Amino acid sequence: MTADSGDGAPGGSIPRTPAEEARKAFRGPASATLGLEIVIVPLGLLVMAKVEGGLTPAKIAWVVVLTVGMIVAIAAFSRAWGLPLALGLQVLMLLGWVVSPSLGALGVIFCLVWAGMMWMRYEVLRRLAPGSQHSGTGPPGSWADGSG
Repeated sequence: MTADSGDGAPGGSIPRTPAEEARKAFRGPASATLGLEIVIVPLGLLVMAKVEGGLTPAKIAWVVVLTVGMIVAIAAFSRAWGLPLALGLQVLMLLGWVVSPSLGALGVIFCLVWAGMMWMRYEVLRRLAPGSQHSGTGPPGSWADGSG
């Protein structure tokens, strides 16, 4: 598998390892999850207005900062700091419990989603690691040899 190096040179392709491809593939589900959060978090303002007795400037500011941060995180996910930014936003949303219990509840839900995604990412990378028992060698017809 090759990928464009982005330097504009003809034939500027560099080979990628399966682990690099797995890391790159994680960007899709992570960006989709952030996209879902971009829609759901501002809708939390409706719940805050009806259930929690109204909106305050702190609640609105917290939601705006989270939403803008998530948009930036989607744009920056291909960079090395994209994943830490996305995970930091999840912690910030969880800490939103101080401002709004409904925002904190969303934080719990999405932190569980991200924990599951990070566990799956870890397992894929662990199995693709060189020297791993699952590093792409297996009996014929298994998923590891690509034919099963």
